[in-house]
Amino acid sequence: MTAVKETRISYEDMYDRLLDVTEEFSLQGANPFHVANVMSRFVVELCFDCAPSDADATYLLLSAITDRIERDRENDC
Repeated sequence: MTAVKETRISYEDMYDRLLDVTEEFSLQGANPFHVANVMSRFVVELCFDCAPSDADATYLLLSAITDRIERDRENDC
């Protein structure tokens, strides 16, 4: 029996691959707002389908929003 090597994709690689997908949508003529709308709805569904509880899903979504707001505020200073 052969050993199966477990490989894990990094956070950065997942993020980069998602950027590639959204860029491909853009190259195919998708409206950026529509891409953002579809992706945000997809992420909400993913969070609620995969998180152990609705509270955890909500935490993931709100922490992502908060992180972005904080980053924008830091860049404004």
